[in-house]
Amino acid sequence: MACGFISLLAALCFAEIGTVIPRNGAEVAYMKEGIGSVHERTGDILAYLSVWADIFTIKPATIAVLSLTFSRYFLSGIMINCGPSEELVKMLAIFIILILMNINSISVSAANRLNIVFVICKVLTMLTIAIIGFVRIGQGYTQNLKNGFADTTNKPFGVALAFYKGLFAYGGWHSLNSVTEELKNPKRNLWLSISLAVPIVIMLYVCINISYFTVMTKAELLSSNAVAVTWGEAVLGPVVRILPILISISALGSANGNLFGAARYCMVGAQYGYLPEVFACIQTQRLTPIPGVVLQALLAIMFCIPSNIYGLIDFVSFVSWIFYGLVFVATLCCKFTKKDASRTISIPIPLIIIIILISIYLVLVPLIVSPSFGFLIAVIIILFGLVFYYPFVYLKIELQFIRKMNLFLQLFFKLQRAQINI
Repeated sequence: MACGFISLLAALCFAEIGTVIPRNGAEVAYMKEGIGSVHERTGDILAYLSVWADIFTIKPATIAVLSLTFSRYFLSGIMINCGPSEELVKMLAIFIILILMNINSISVSAANRLNIVFVICKVLTMLTIAIIGFVRIGQGYTQNLKNGFADTTNKPFGVALAFYKGLFAYGGWHSLNSVTEELKNPKRNLWLSISLAVPIVIMLYVCINISYFTVMTKAELLSSNAVAVTWGEAVLGPVVRILPILISISALGSANGNLFGAARYCMVGAQYGYLPEVFACIQTQRLTPIPGVVLQALLAIMFCIPSNIYGLIDFVSFVSWIFYGLVFVATLCCKFTKKDASRTISIPIPLIIIIILISIYLVLVPLIVSPSFGFLIAVIIILFGLVFYYPFVYLKIELQFIRKMNLFLQLFFKLQRAQINI
């Protein structure tokens, strides 16, 4: 519930700045124009680092998490008596990433149709779990609900990592900000979509967790590798195999949607001049952003190989909240530098300060109290991006082999530059 309210407050801040700066690209546009309205060079550097972090860490790692989740649940559904090995889980995850890469490279409409099917499966699965939970409550299965918060940790580090897991589940609340200019009447529909969608998701997630507790104790829930499978074994009996398959389809849909969006984010980054020009191109006949799709798929595969799901979630959440926090700072900056801008929604300044402090807590507490190797790698990757900023963005140096690579890929894939408003 707390994660839901944090996500709602964060989403409303994104909705406000999205109406003040109605540009495609979300974070990159908000850094460049929001923080840039206070100091232009700082805004440009942070916008560049946002693109760098999103493309090389956040988005491919998220695709890897969702692909591994698909793989684990799918294999749990067909190997009900013996759990799948980690090697098999990773092999299937890599295979499915390659399948999604091909679909997104071949046809935009096919990728969109798949997303619609996956969303329907996801909603039906969530509603089924929630409804059965209420039925079991009516039957008197409430003993585990009475002590669900027993032995809860109050250690700052433990709470921060718990928030990482919970907040990751709400990921996607800022997706519309990436395509603000494609929305009809964005000043109305952006905040309206967010203010309706996030509370609905909060209610669904709460109902699902209540349903889990009608079956499992807290210890059983924490020890389960696939919570929904454990729940299904107790509730569904002979049709237990159906549930993990449906959940795997849901995760697959999220992976497909993230790959679809990540490839287009590469296009935005290239349009701003933060990536090689080839990433701003689409295939001439199919109109798909092949360079971005291939890059994100290959990076996602790299994240799948050495990592586990929970380690990747911590990695993604750590990096994400660095840049979410900077967007909230940009929102605060716009309160003073863009006072006259039209705002459909206006978040009170004290609430913006609160969400900024929450972001600082979520980033600094795990990093200081118990730094992990994943956090260190994330910081190194982000800072490494600065090495490329000065020569290639600030000085606009273009190496000969980059020009040759752009030309070769444009000819090989038959690419043309896409028209994107930034």
